[in-house]
Amino acid sequence: MSDEKVHSHSVPPLIETRPPRCPPFADITSADDLVPYLREVAKRPYSQGLHASWGLQEGERVLLRVDNWHDDLPIEAAKKVFEEFGCDYEILHSDRGPIPKYDGHDEVEVFLELTAELAGWMDEWRELEASGKYDKLLWGFGGPILSDAQIRIQRFPFITPEMVASRAHTIPHEVLNAIDAWTWAKLIKARRVRITDPEGTDLTYTQHDEYFDETRDYYNDRWLEQWFASNKDMWRTYLPGHVWGRPHFFLPDMEDGTGVVAGTMNHVGPFPHMRLVIEKSKVVDIQGGGQFGEKLRKLAAETQDLQYPGHPGKGLLYWWEASIGTNPKIHRPREGYLNGWNCAVYERMRSGIIHIGYGTVITSDLEREAAHQGLPVGHFHMHLYYPTVKMEMVDGSEETLIDRGRLGALDDDRVRELASQFGDPAEILEEDWIPAVPGINVDGDYWRDYASDPTDWTMTELKICRRWHHLYMKMVGATHGTGTPDHH
Repeated sequence: MSDEKVHSHSVPPLIETRPPRCPPFADITSADDLVPYLREVAKRPYSQGLHASWGLQEGERVLLRVDNWHDDLPIEAAKKVFEEFGCDYEILHSDRGPIPKYDGHDEVEVFLELTAELAGWMDEWRELEASGKYDKLLWGFGGPILSDAQIRIQRFPFITPEMVASRAHTIPHEVLNAIDAWTWAKLIKARRVRITDPEGTDLTYTQHDEYFDETRDYYNDRWLEQWFASNKDMWRTYLPGHVWGRPHFFLPDMEDGTGVVAGTMNHVGPFPHMRLVIEKSKVVDIQGGGQFGEKLRKLAAETQDLQYPGHPGKGLLYWWEASIGTNPKIHRPREGYLNGWNCAVYERMRSGIIHIGYGTVITSDLEREAAHQGLPVGHFHMHLYYPTVKMEMVDGSEETLIDRGRLGALDDDRVRELASQFGDPAEILEEDWIPAVPGINVDGDYWRDYASDPTDWTMTELKICRRWHHLYMKMVGATHGTGTPDHH
């Protein structure tokens, strides 16, 4: 059946229930405009996950590592905040060369290179820890860290001023923690899971008891010792802001992920609609995808006879990740989108978005072992913006974790009661951004108007939203988000 027929809807299925939304664009021209946001990040208690939470303390020795792909204003604002908090800081600048203009197919090369780079960073972090020169490192924009290290490591995901001037970084950390905890508590008690999405995903899998400890509170230490012995604390449970939708390792002879994953976006950018056919948690067919699909098919052929450590069988492209974002205020950047690190990796953190990962398990001991063997290592992604996640629980009941992209935690009574201590819970827990996709949540033909060339649509949408926000909202029938920057 052709993609056009698979995605033909007489009426866009989410046009009433998930209309588009985005915050107004703030044209930031001064580092001082960014200080209030980074001040809130600095005040948040230190966290090891993807939420920007630095927990700065007076007298701390802080190293901020950036490169020439970062805009100067977030760096200048960070300096002001370090001084305000009485930190002794250094800035480490690196030169990555000219800032590239990316498209989604570039993810193959980018993540093959980034995997090796991140492994090198972890070695550097160990050396910096041993030196005793710093108390805290702010380095990189996402992914695992050394959680068992004495030195504390957090991220600097602020490539552009727009990424700083966002309510994503002023939403109370207590609320973010509650959203994470609710999501994790549901997932670890689920036995069978089904993920569907109107772009074509329909994937089912079992969360076997063997993945977990006896109480299903943590992952099984036996497998942590095999996959993550050098950094077990990082992987025992979820990452704040990045909750594992399925366990992040493979069980011998038990992997049963089956179905199709389909979409038009990865961590780098858009690509023409692609379908991944999954059998026993392995990608067995790659359909469409334009240049991205071509590169993946080539990589699959080149690695089909290679046995990777820990993989259930031969080949690189095994599915291991279905991670869930939990911050309702994250939104896709508009200014300079697809230039360098100002890409789709940021938006994966918005609540209810799932990103599918397939390849080697990032920074696991077995991935590093594969790299030492000279095998190509890395993993690749598919973003699901409107997923529905249905779960059969261990007690036989059924629950919905995500409904058409809306994470259930945002409507939980206890989470909303907590949010009410800080303001209107409806406002705090409303997503500031829902993308507009023709044929899904706005008028149009999904294939003709979007999926055959999603880069063209996405870049046009972002330009109109940035320059003519009030007109854009009317054009797409959008509802107004509450994410207006605080200083407006």
